[in-house]
Amino acid sequence: MELYQEFQLGNISSDNLDFSLDNQTTSKRKDFELKMYEIKRIFAAYEEELAKRKLQIEQPLTMLTNFLASENSQEMAKLEQKLFIVTGFSNFNMQEQELLKVLFGKSQVCIDLYIDSIYADNGPLDLFFDPKQTYHLLKDFAQSQQERVLFDKKAPQLTQVSASYLELERCFKQTSVGRYKQEHNLDDFVEIWKAENPEEEVKQVATEIRRLVVDSFTKENEQLYYRDIQLLTLDPELYYPFISSTFEELDIPFYLDQDRTMEQHPLVEFIHALFALDDYYYRTSDVFRFLRTELYIPNDLQEETSDWKEARNRFRWMVDLTENEALAHNFHGVDWTRQEDWHLFDFDFEQEEIIETKSTEKLSNHVRNDFRNDIVSFFPRLKSASSTREAIVIFYEFLQEIGVEKQLLCWREQELEWGNLEYARDHEQTWASLMDLLDEFVEIYGSDSFDFDLFKEILSSGLENLTFGKIPTAIDQVQINSLDLTRPLQAKVTFAVGLDETSFPRTTENKSLISTEERQQLNATLQEGQYLKDQTEETIRKEPFVAYNMLLSASEKLYLSYPRNADSKQNMKVSPYLARILNWTNLSVQDHSSLDLTYEARNYVGTYKSLIRQLNGLYRQAQEEKKTLPVVWQSLKDLLLASDYRFLAQRVFESQTHRNTPVNISPELAEQLYGKDIYSSISQIETFYDYQYDYFLKFGLRLKEREIYGLNSAVTGEIFHEALDNFLKAIFQENLSLTQMSEEHRQLLVEHVLENMFGQERYAFMQGNARMSFIRYRLKKTIARVSWGLKKQAEKTRLTPVQTEVLFGEIAGNQGIPGLQIPLSNGGNLYLRGKIDRIDTTTVDGKPWLAVVDYKSSAHKFDITDSYYGLAMQLLTYLDIALQDAVELIGQKNVHGAGAYYFHVYDPVMDPKKTGEKERLKRYKYDGLFADEPEVFEAFDETLNKSQYSSVFPIQMDKNEQLKKSAKSKEKFYTAEEMNVLMAHNRKKLKEAAERILSGEIKMNPSYKMKDKRRATQYSPFHSISAFDPMLEENDYYRIHPLSKEEIMKRLKEENDG
Repeated sequence: MELYQEFQLGNISSDNLDFSLDNQTTSKRKDFELKMYEIKRIFAAYEEELAKRKLQIEQPLTMLTNFLASENSQEMAKLEQKLFIVTGFSNFNMQEQELLKVLFGKSQVCIDLYIDSIYADNGPLDLFFDPKQTYHLLKDFAQSQQERVLFDKKAPQLTQVSASYLELERCFKQTSVGRYKQEHNLDDFVEIWKAENPEEEVKQVATEIRRLVVDSFTKENEQLYYRDIQLLTLDPELYYPFISSTFEELDIPFYLDQDRTMEQHPLVEFIHALFALDDYYYRTSDVFRFLRTELYIPNDLQEETSDWKEARNRFRWMVDLTENEALAHNFHGVDWTRQEDWHLFDFDFEQEEIIETKSTEKLSNHVRNDFRNDIVSFFPRLKSASSTREAIVIFYEFLQEIGVEKQLLCWREQELEWGNLEYARDHEQTWASLMDLLDEFVEIYGSDSFDFDLFKEILSSGLENLTFGKIPTAIDQVQINSLDLTRPLQAKVTFAVGLDETSFPRTTENKSLISTEERQQLNATLQEGQYLKDQTEETIRKEPFVAYNMLLSASEKLYLSYPRNADSKQNMKVSPYLARILNWTNLSVQDHSSLDLTYEARNYVGTYKSLIRQLNGLYRQAQEEKKTLPVVWQSLKDLLLASDYRFLAQRVFESQTHRNTPVNISPELAEQLYGKDIYSSISQIETFYDYQYDYFLKFGLRLKEREIYGLNSAVTGEIFHEALDNFLKAIFQENLSLTQMSEEHRQLLVEHVLENMFGQERYAFMQGNARMSFIRYRLKKTIARVSWGLKKQAEKTRLTPVQTEVLFGEIAGNQGIPGLQIPLSNGGNLYLRGKIDRIDTTTVDGKPWLAVVDYKSSAHKFDITDSYYGLAMQLLTYLDIALQDAVELIGQKNVHGAGAYYFHVYDPVMDPKKTGEKERLKRYKYDGLFADEPEVFEAFDETLNKSQYSSVFPIQMDKNEQLKKSAKSKEKFYTAEEMNVLMAHNRKKLKEAAERILSGEIKMNPSYKMKDKRRATQYSPFHSISAFDPMLEENDYYRIHPLSKEEIMKRLKEENDG
């Protein structure tokens, strides 16, 4: 499009690109002609599409030129008495030139051009090359047409400017040819600043602007207003954000002539979201994207209250809750359009209890029904329209029915209440633009049959490409202008920013489809009145003239500044144009660095609002340098705290002493949060030792992550546990053992168990879609494979499952075996609850042995360091409870602990070269802590032969046919005494955690395992609340260094002896 516009401005049509494509031309010329042919075809196709849509092809300026050139117009006679004044130009494009040529013959035309002499050298290096070339071009044309050309009228010598102004003008002109001698000082007129970065540069400029205006009102000479000041920049993308924020902070009115598109307005987002509902058939994301525009609020809610804010806030709350349920239950598509209400079923897999959902179900169905009745029903009505006019009426009535215009009016009134006139107009303009677009659509396509796709396309793109009209909100404003459009004496005071070596003169690059050489070739074929400019060449040639105009733009004071650093550009120097002035004059660069304790306050202070930021920064600097705040800044702080900004200041100054550390709560408050007695699972206590602050948020404040439809680790674990529990219980009911089952019987039993389990309502979410069906298939396959592993293990070991899913404590109203009950110092108790996945037993030489098995959906190894620090307490706790309640569990006394094991529940991916039964069984090998008693080794694996390793336990039979521990697994074996010491320490850690919780202790101390670099913060869902940052002095990890088994047992022995 840029190239097409260039052709339009150069008066070049696609017909001018018609070349003969002669085979005898050179290959280079042929490439050029082929490119022009392709461009011609593209332009012709584009213009054809414009014509089809009855859109304007001819440029407005060309249309005006053709109209004025018409001899039939009765108005032409009136032009002879008109005077057209053309000012502010140094050159004209071809369209503008054609218009001027017509005006020359129809009326009087006066053009001002800024040149020093029409007789001077007119080469490209001439400072006034462009205006001189324009002068001769227009004058020669007028004379060739025998038009009357008056004598040139030269502007009188400037008398209202200072000698310094004239000296600067002479300096810039003469230094370009190296023959300047300074005759007058410039320091009373020009200042050149150097700042640290663009943000600091703008802050310095804003402070100086405010100082100039304030000081002028305390003097007898002429007062200076904001409208007398302009700020110039060549890089609006970099500087405009800093200008807006800084000037608002310093309460400086300013006018920024920057177009803002309507793309981000809620009404445009509403249109996009509305059409997306139909395009993608009510995806959840599109539904809530639509609802969150808040341009649709159900009428019944608005009727319940006369206050639209209250209705909006209530609907916003309802949408939030509905979104939670929609995401948790994967409601999308037909779920939003069907007549039947949603049925919500929530199950807490951690607490193993059904969650009450009646109130949420009623509320979410309220939102869904309103949406279905008001929005879903709209699309069939719109699509059934017979004509475009009828469709537009339906669309307009729909907007009125759901209250879009009413909402926009409410927003406008709210902005007016807040004093935001510009934003209030935005709502008016966006609605008016939509209405204009609909009117135009009817005008063009009104009687045509309705094309829904065309309607969507034009409405969406048409609105987002429109811009808000901008009018000054005050008379007295600083003007923010583009530096390359500035003119001499444009303001009393000029600030020009960003004048570094890389930005001014600008480095330009030809990024268009046509190279400089191809432009020259094309221009050689064009007729008079047609010309394609080379923007790169023109920009480079005009830069000195732009600099010249900038230097003369202020009548009283000129400030020129540049940043040392900007983004990736570091240690930049001043612009060559400014360097030239510095080299030939007595001027020097003033260093305007960031605010420092030693700097004079008057050069930085602007408003109370900006003073808050400055004082806060200085306080931080004083702290770092261990200094006190200077007296003048302390006095300013006192004034600030006595002003209307004192509340904001006090709140900001709290950051000076704020530390990102939680405060302990009182024991009384802790007891209110947790209760006098603590009922806890083992994993909750592990969370406390892993990250105390997370424990407080999750189990004290009871914060919870938003549930998203799908399978999380808790649900996966529950499925595996329940499936294996039901599988083993089914075997027990048939009075069978794993070893007695045939392979066919095992597979049938697994199928039966899974069929019954997945039929439960709490697993209904797994019937939702193809993805869930596949996941269900994978889970079934995993459980079938695991059941095979259990059977094969049973064929090798004497340890036999006797109990599964053994409940201890109380869960969801179900009471299990007593478990551990630990008395606390406050008179309460710690009651542990949980489930032991499996208990295996055997008898060796008349001695009963017991082991506990914990199913894990991921690989786990028993780490004695984690156990010592309270991060891995499950195995020891389960073994402790099983041994304590052995009589109730297996009906025997004096039971010995054979260990506590992790069993990995998964479907292992096998190496194609190692797919045998033995290799697969190894993948299910137990890990954990094992009894270091040789007499029980035989029970671990009865099938070992000489020099063979067990596939089930970490033991082996040596060449002498002696059973012993595997060499790499010796630290996994513990004597009965060592196990008792570890279980006693485990109880001690359980009690310690409970005591600290009820004391109100809250620490931000996430664990950091030095061995594997595992950080507790990696798994914390509450990082946005804790804002833990290891870069802060007060935030640090609780570093856990790996300890050997010998070191830990030594420490525990010393603790017990002590």
